[in-house]
Amino acid sequence: MGVTQVGVNTSFNLVKKIILLVVFSLTLVLLFFYKNHNNKSHIQIGGDFELTNHLGQKTTNDSFNGYHRLVFFGFTNCPDFCPNTLNNIGIVINQIDKKDQLVPIFITVDPERDTVAKLKKYLTNFHPKIIGLTGTNEQIKSVKTKYKIFSKKVMDTKKENGKSNNHNDGRDHGCYGVDHTTIIYLMDKKGVYITHFSPDTNNTDMVKKINQYL
Repeated sequence: MGVTQVGVNTSFNLVKKIILLVVFSLTLVLLFFYKNHNNKSHIQIGGDFELTNHLGQKTTNDSFNGYHRLVFFGFTNCPDFCPNTLNNIGIVINQIDKKDQLVPIFITVDPERDTVAKLKKYLTNFHPKIIGLTGTNEQIKSVKTKYKIFSKKVMDTKKENGKSNNHNDGRDHGCYGVDHTTIIYLMDKKGVYITHFSPDTNNTDMVKKINQYL
């Protein structure tokens, strides 16, 4: 790889990090605005949805009634944020006092690639309580809007699986990443927003905060 290509890749990675930082910052500003201008019960995060879980079953918001939920959006081809966050969620689940009252939910932002079968296989790497959800592009777009989640495809010009993805035919060939909001939401037993965590929240602090609401 030449010096020019190294420079391009470095700049590309820097741009991705800046985009993620801006997205996360904007989401925090939005949540701060809601918290300081509305009663908590009126914060418009979450709502009805109809998706399919990683076992192929139709799943709605009401499917989790009676359980608090930890909701995180990501995708199975995510290189670092998603697996690290899911691992931490598993650790948190094991440490909370009333783990039977909390359901961790992983909703894909990449429904084109994250099929039911792929989600099922992917989630075997994490805590068995985690429920994976996918759906059509329109279904995912709807639930992202309700949870104030941003996501955007980012084309990867590097080689994937040993094959160049520079096909020059206008198609993405599946060789892309997805920049997305990385907030973890804690919802109550009716799916109403309670609070949120950033992926780098200390696990101990997260456990302590969740225990206050269970």
